[in-house]
Amino acid sequence: MKRFVSRDIFEAFSYADQGGQALHVWKGNWPKRKPRCFRDGQCWGHLIDHDRDRLVATAKRLGVNRVVVSRDGQRGQHVDLCGAPLARAMAECNGFRLGGV
Repeated sequence: MKRFVSRDIFEAFSYADQGGQALHVWKGNWPKRKPRCFRDGQCWGHLIDHDRDRLVATAKRLGVNRVVVSRDGQRGQHVDLCGAPLARAMAECNGFRLGGV
């Protein structure tokens, strides 16, 4: 898994296109209807992977309670991450810290 920050979205897609798992992380605001773990001003991310089985397995291993695959079967197929699962994913990316986005 390789970490990318907000401005590196196209690089994250390219990395996934080449068979890797990309973790695209940024701080932002969600629309009013959002899962509780996605708090405004907090880090959140997309775990991007073209291999759906590997994507779901990684999300479960990271602790995602309800795995929802967005853009299923398309470029940019991903699972949204926040909270502890996001922190675990970033820890796997060479010790990247939440405050470093």
